[in-house]
Amino acid sequence: MVVNSLTINALICDDEYSCINEISQYLVKYCKEHNITYSYDCFNSAEDAINSNTTYNIAFLDIEIGSITGLDIAKKLKNNNKNIIIFFITSYEKYIDDAADLFALRFLQKPLDYSRFYSGLDKAIELINEDIVKFYLKDENKIIRLKSNKIIYIETLNHKTKIVTITKTYYSSKLIDEWEKDLTHTSFSRVHKSYILNMDYVSEYQRDQVKLTDGSFVPISYRKQAQFRKVFYQYLKRRK
Repeated sequence: MVVNSLTINALICDDEYSCINEISQYLVKYCKEHNITYSYDCFNSAEDAINSNTTYNIAFLDIEIGSITGLDIAKKLKNNNKNIIIFFITSYEKYIDDAADLFALRFLQKPLDYSRFYSGLDKAIELINEDIVKFYLKDENKIIRLKSNKIIYIETLNHKTKIVTITKTYYSSKLIDEWEKDLTHTSFSRVHKSYILNMDYVSEYQRDQVKLTDGSFVPISYRKQAQFRKVFYQYLKRRK
């Protein structure tokens, strides 16, 4: 499995330190083997986990952890990122229906099985790479669902946004600040107040602009140049 341009930012919450250590070790091993940039926060208190304001794209949650359950934490995390991938750590079948309502990817039983953990992360990576974004077409009165990895760039135009994809161009009433919040994959970068681009489609890079694979040129604002240079070189390093 080849993984490109991806960062895992995980939350691990369990009341057993041994389980936290096991999950974190498995996660680090997997990410190093797949050249994935990673970070993670560990909590043995549900209260601390639910009060975290960090946005995560993967979470490993013990369901029975106190008066605040793993289900409660999952609901809060989904408010911060609706596309977050949830793994529940439990052997209690009574929670399966509630977990299914939260679109949990998988249940992990203690003691953890690395091969099952590994295959679960494989599936999670596929889902992260295929984040679905939804937007309203300004002039056609309908909603479009689109895989984010098909977007080349987004541009602000007179109170609407232009969404250029590999097959078609759309116009939406969705503001660019909203797009920036929804496009959680690390291949996207806000390089200008009026532009978000997908680095997967950069063919040439100069200090103040990039050329994309469709032939478009996107400017990089002066204030964003140093930041984008760092982000883009990190992206290229992960692509190797």
